[in-house]
Amino acid sequence: MKTLACLAAAGMLASSASFAATLVIRAEGVKSGEGMIYAGVCDKSFDEATCPYKDREPARPGTVELRLRNVKPGTYAIAVFHDLNGNAKLDRNFIGLPNEPYGFSNDVGRRGPPNFEGALITVKEPSTTVVIPVR
Repeated sequence: MKTLACLAAAGMLASSASFAATLVIRAEGVKSGEGMIYAGVCDKSFDEATCPYKDREPARPGTVELRLRNVKPGTYAIAVFHDLNGNAKLDRNFIGLPNEPYGFSNDVGRRGPPNFEGALITVKEPSTTVVIPVR
């Protein structure tokens, strides 16, 4: 009986692991090695509370790659920013516009507020790669 329970538990673990993807985010156009590159993978809006997956990597000029493992396949929008001053937030000017480089999936938000639906991408198994220009 104990063996059967162990086999059932192992089967559940194996099946849940099989429904996970690796999401590779390539932040391109990073200008300096100062600070960190942050990414949020959001499922309902760009509000940080609706971003179940987050990552960060030290900045370096060129392309910074972030790898998020065990992402549940589905539809998400991605926001990336270059935290130049190391305060772990996207700084804004007095009217609310970003003071630090940023980007969104599908390159939305260049001429106004980012459109969440326009930024949606599909994450599939085993791996999905998304390129996001950071400007």
